[in-house]
Amino acid sequence: MELLSSLAGFIDNEGLAEAFAIKPDDPAKIRRPLLDGIARSREQFAERAAGAVKGGSRWWQLQNGIVAFTVKLAGSTFALSGSPTNHIPEALFEAFLDKLEQIVDAGALDDALKAAQAERARAQAAGTGANRRRVRSSGERHPSNDREDWDSLTWAQRQKVNALFRDGCNPDGTTIAEVGYKPDAQL
Repeated sequence: MELLSSLAGFIDNEGLAEAFAIKPDDPAKIRRPLLDGIARSREQFAERAAGAVKGGSRWWQLQNGIVAFTVKLAGSTFALSGSPTNHIPEALFEAFLDKLEQIVDAGALDDALKAAQAERARAQAAGTGANRRRVRSSGERHPSNDREDWDSLTWAQRQKVNALFRDGCNPDGTTIAEVGYKPDAQL
């Protein structure tokens, strides 16, 4: 037993175990999702000029010659210049993407990307079943399933309809409990 207890002086299962578990930073791995999104945005924007893209999960929206650009990484937004959505003139958007790619490649956003990654990891670890986004079945009553023009609504209109539905109201603001469920009511 004395021989076995003499090994205890060499063992540190608390401090060294934590140091052992830490994975070394790989800048390329941290930057990859952002660089892939920039490349995808550049391709989608170029195809948009040819009229070929009708976007689903794009990082940008174009309206009135202005591009609203929102970086989305692993289900959450990544703020650039302190804002989740940034507005860029349409004529400068490709140059903006080129400059953003250079900045990412230079490592200027590495600390912010690590912090965002750590925050997502904390949120996932702390998340419970009640906090996770609920997926609706196709037969469940919800305006996204029942509204005829859902696909033609803008993002803001969909958000408004969802917020009203969560509050027990139809899209026109009438209470569902009083007048009934009217998913196709005017906004």
